[in-house]
Amino acid sequence: MDYKIFDADNHYYEVADTFTRHGDEKVRKHVRWMSEGKRRHLFFGDRKSTGVPNPTFNPIAKPGAFHDHLKALERGARQRPGSIASYGELEPLPPEYQDREARLAVMDTQNVESVWMFPTLGQCIEHLMFDDADMMYRIFRAFNDWLDEDWGFDFEGRIYSPPVIPVLDVDQAVVELERVLDLGARLICLRPGPWYGRSPADPHFDPFWARVNEAGIFVTYHAIGGQSPYDDMFDDHWGRPATSDKGYNETLRRALFSGEKPIMDTITALVLGDFFGRFPNIKIGSIEMGCTWVPYLLHALDHAGGFLERRIEAFGNLVTDKPSDIFKEKVYVSPFPEEDVVALAELIGADRVLMGSDWPHPEGNVQPADYAEAITDLPDDDIRKIMRDNALALVTA
Repeated sequence: MDYKIFDADNHYYEVADTFTRHGDEKVRKHVRWMSEGKRRHLFFGDRKSTGVPNPTFNPIAKPGAFHDHLKALERGARQRPGSIASYGELEPLPPEYQDREARLAVMDTQNVESVWMFPTLGQCIEHLMFDDADMMYRIFRAFNDWLDEDWGFDFEGRIYSPPVIPVLDVDQAVVELERVLDLGARLICLRPGPWYGRSPADPHFDPFWARVNEAGIFVTYHAIGGQSPYDDMFDDHWGRPATSDKGYNETLRRALFSGEKPIMDTITALVLGDFFGRFPNIKIGSIEMGCTWVPYLLHALDHAGGFLERRIEAFGNLVTDKPSDIFKEKVYVSPFPEEDVVALAELIGADRVLMGSDWPHPEGNVQPADYAEAITDLPDDDIRKIMRDNALALVTA
């Protein structure tokens, strides 16, 4: 291709003082590293972060280590007895995974002009502080300050790192949103799924959403890592008590509360809650949660409401637009490269599809530009939209 690409799903690997460098004394006492033999674990109070098996990231799997295996599974292949996906040969942590200047140099060699840079560990920890709002906001303020310092909310129009904002306490969420807007954030990252026992469309959160709407900032939802409310749901409804077969329990949990379910629940709640009618400037993006769920969800949205009338009323308002049309206007999706990205583009429009390589994670592409292999059957103009123009417009409009 004769243009540089815009990758809507790149990742950094956090450093040892990510959560403490800009933290106050309470944060530095709360966040601790502890050793167990050769392994190091990160604790928040007395809760261990388990979202990342090796939070030091050294050694690390190579980019795309799982990609061929995931492509085979998507085509219908199944594991042979005794075979498992492998991280492959681990390597020492390369500097470009944690250093911005080194990353920019690599981006140049990859033909990547710009990226949205998401956490690896940073989105795995919110649920560890579900019962301590004060500590949660202290830690995420420190995290966002580290993020802006090391990577940049908007670094020279090349690296856009979305600050992570929890919404456990609406007032504090508004304060943090105002703060990162003043620092130049061009997009924000939120946790998909229910928000602390409420729908994200609940008017309880309207002060936060009103400021997002006013700012016109793009809202991204990224896949959840580590402990989440969905683990609690499984424990409450399928594990009282769980069977003695731990393998079955884990397989069942992953199937019932798959990685796609949080974003499906989020979009359902927003569309049926007249969220986009109340906040017409807000658009959202689903990042690293695939696309196979989209056809089903469009059907389910259009069949919501009264059994015969499909009438949808929420918070005193009537949703008059066709729910699937609201989705197609307001929602952007970044599919996995092994999925049928062409079919998604034909379903919701190429201008609502974002390429996301997940680089340098093992689940993603070996190189970001490899994503183009998934969309070669589309017209050149649509390929350019997906590989560059859609993401660019969302942070430069």
